[in-house]
Amino acid sequence: MSNLLIGNGLSISISKKFSYTSLRERVSGGLSPAVERLFKQFDTDDFEHLLTKIKDARDVIEAITDGQVIVSQSISDEIKSKLIEAIGGMNPRGPRDDGLDPQALNSALKKYSNVFTTNYDIYLYWGRKGKDGFNINDFFFKGDFDLNRADPNNGDSIFFLHGALFVFDEGNKVVKIGKGEFITLDDAIKDRIVNKNSLPLFISEGSSQEKLSSIKKNEYLSFCYQNLRGMSGDLDIYGHGLSPDVDGHIVDAIKASKIDDITYYQYNLDQMNTGEVAHLQATLNTRLGRIIKLVDSSKHELSNWSIWGTS
Repeated sequence: MSNLLIGNGLSISISKKFSYTSLRERVSGGLSPAVERLFKQFDTDDFEHLLTKIKDARDVIEAITDGQVIVSQSISDEIKSKLIEAIGGMNPRGPRDDGLDPQALNSALKKYSNVFTTNYDIYLYWGRKGKDGFNINDFFFKGDFDLNRADPNNGDSIFFLHGALFVFDEGNKVVKIGKGEFITLDDAIKDRIVNKNSLPLFISEGSSQEKLSSIKKNEYLSFCYQNLRGMSGDLDIYGHGLSPDVDGHIVDAIKASKIDDITYYQYNLDQMNTGEVAHLQATLNTRLGRIIKLVDSSKHELSNWSIWGTS
């Protein structure tokens, strides 16, 4: 069985506006003074890195005060909501706004039995929809996730491991929305957030442990994660850094799976020197517990479509 894990590198390849620097610029001026100081203090544009730092600080303070000082969650909540706002604000009105051919994306994804993604944006919403009924199963039935009907053995499946901007947790059920009465999906998402005071199912907690804890509390996300752990066959990894700090739970799931061969598609691998390649090879081998095949990302079909815009 063939599997694909996609990270934010795919979205950045389609549009540079999904880089952390662009996301940070998107919310510049809309942050509280405290959060602005944090970004400057740690000299980072990485929202998740900052959330990890805040979590570590909170743990230390509460430990040395024996729980007498409880650090407010408000700063973390602000950063998370601003990340949602930034990504949502960058959504294209339609796929071709960023030069994306959704049918080319669908064709590339359908070469795999299972596609796993930690991305939040809406590109893969379009990519899972194919012409002539060649849709990729996302386990939402008439918009609702139903664990009793979710059969991952049918193949051609996609799993949104960290949620997505078009997926919402309504308490008693998890739903995927479409554009409905609105002109675009982006309009429908914004209406849901602004007028219905609802936030997307969106796992952006800083540390890997926090992410996994949130995943386990949600039936849909738990289902996706268990299928990642249950993989077998081969795995291609594209556009994913596999950072132990923020994605250790993803690394652990891959290590626990029955995957035989892993191919890691690295951006600009062909431009790295021998020492850099050897270091990357050793790091990935150790991290994933297997001998990893390295390939320049330009060799993957995800880099070869005529989908790239100029934005």
